[in-house]
Parts: sequence; C-alpha cells; structure tokens
Amino acid sequence: MTEFSVEPLPFHPAQIWQWDEGYIAVGIDGEFLKLDLKLQTSGEVRKPFPCSVQSTALLGKEMVVTWVDHELMLARMASFALDKGFEDGPDRGELRTRTSIEAAIHPAGAVWSHVLDAEPLALCSNDEQFAFILWQKGIYAMGIDKAEHWRKPEPEWKELERFPHGEVIVSASIQGSLLHVWSRGAAHNVYQCEDGELVNSEVIECDGILNSVYSHDENHLLCFENGEVMWYRPETPQVLCKLKGPAQHAVWSVQHDAWHIAGWREEVLFSETKNQRHVFDEIPVQLISYGNSILLLMNDGTFVQSSFKDN
Repeated sequence: MTEFSVEPLPFHPAQIWQWDEGYIAVGIDGEFLKLDLKLQTSGEVRKPFPCSVQSTALLGKEMVVTWVDHELMLARMASFALDKGFEDGPDRGELRTRTSIEAAIHPAGAVWSHVLDAEPLALCSNDEQFAFILWQKGIYAMGIDKAEHWRKPEPEWKELERFPHGEVIVSASIQGSLLHVWSRGAAHNVYQCEDGELVNSEVIECDGILNSVYSHDENHLLCFENGEVMWYRPETPQVLCKLKGPAQHAVWSVQHDAWHIAGWREEVLFSETKNQRHVFDEIPVQLISYGNSILLLMNDGTFVQSSFKDN
C-alpha cells in the first residue's frame, strides 16, 4: 500500500463528509475545513464553536452539528450552509461567563442554532429530515424546513433494567422510510420516519457493550467496545468477527458483499465466508468514497488507498 498523493489535513480528524461540491473535514477539537472534489483544500480552517463536536449530519446542502462540553455542562445544535462555508467563533473563555440561556453564545456563521438542555446522544439524517435523541428527553424528528415533525419519549426496554446504562442510545440511522435507534445494551427500536410510529422493538442477544452501529438497508453491523462486531439481519443467523480493537468506521461493500471496516490499526473485509485484513501503524478514522476507489483517512490526517481493490 502507498500513501495517496493528497496533502494531509492540518489537524487530527474526527470525521469527513462528502457532498455535491467536495468534502467537509471535521477535527477532534471542533475544526472545520472545506475540500474540493479532489480533496484539495478550498478554504481556511475554521472553528465556529470552542468545544469538541459530538456529531454531524448532512441535510441537503446544510450540515447539522452538535457540540458537548461536559466540564461546562453545555450543549449546542446548529446548521451551516455548506456553500457559504464556516467562520471562526468565540474563545472558550467566553463560555464560562455566559451561564444563562438568554446570554448564551452560539456557533458563528450558523443558519440556525439552539441551546440544548440535555446531552445529544445520536444524530442522523436523509435528504428530507434529521432526527436526534436527547438524554432523558426523547427522540425528535425535524425537517429541512426547520419544523418539528414529531417527537417520542426516550425508548425503554424492560429486558435491560439490570444492565447499567443499557438503555442509553449510542446510534441512530435512517434507512429508507425507517429510523433505527440502538442502545448500548444492544436494544433496537424501529420507527416510521413520517410520523414516529413504532414499527418494531427488540433486544439482540449478545455479550458486550454496544459502541456503534453501521447500517445498509436491512444489514446492520453492531460494533462492541471489546472489538467484536456482529453482522445482524432480521431472521438470519448472526455472523461474528473479532477485531484487534474497537471499530472506527464501516461501510457496506456491494462489490464484495461484505462489510468494509476501518478497525484499530487495521482494515478488514468481513463477509459471510471469510475475513481479509491489512495492518497499519496508524489508526484509520474513516473510509471515504473517492471516484471509483476507497480511501482511508488516518488519525494523523493522511489519506491512503484501500488495500482491497474494486470497492
């Protein structure tokens, strides 16, 4: 494997999104940077809010972002117009002096921004709406029109009553017309995106604490804190794979009929019949679609080509 001929990001990355006009890179300390379709820098590094980004989601040509600062006990949610870019916001010291909602500081350059009164646990979207879960508050579905479509109470599962924090939501995704919500105890609720009607509720039998979930239609990759991953499909036997450490990211590979996983210093193709691996010195943060190939964004900000061809 050779390093891809693109300049490294000037910060440690947390996530990168692709949209119509290029890519948006997000840093672990709240940095944002626009890249063009060839992954070349097309703007300056900006930091709209002086906290770590909790989660991001694309909504058309806007990006919805949440921030959490546990020390200062504050959280924000805002949306940015990607064609206008990002701006630098306030310094962290200013947050300490603004303790009331009326005086709250908001992210700079946002289309809209809200003070959240609870920690955002998960955020997801499609082209028409986005959904988020607030701790001990509930599930909220909002539209691209900024209006609230519906809200539901935070899920509860009796089977998890003796599982410490087992009902805490760790992941959510929209697959077609359905919203999938997962908890750290591997509990799973499915809702209609249109009205929030509960379609199904279940608890997956497993050992371990769920850390994240990646979904493609009815295929779900359950990633546990101990490095195990489970390929879950309704009414189909589960398939397990043990990684070197926690999964960092995963996408479904149509060509290989397998999960393509960025693991702990490894890249893995996880199929029903076999597993293929490639080891790295650095940690791959995310798998990125680039033309007809797949790149890995590493934790040092560099890009490398996937060792698995024809992805």
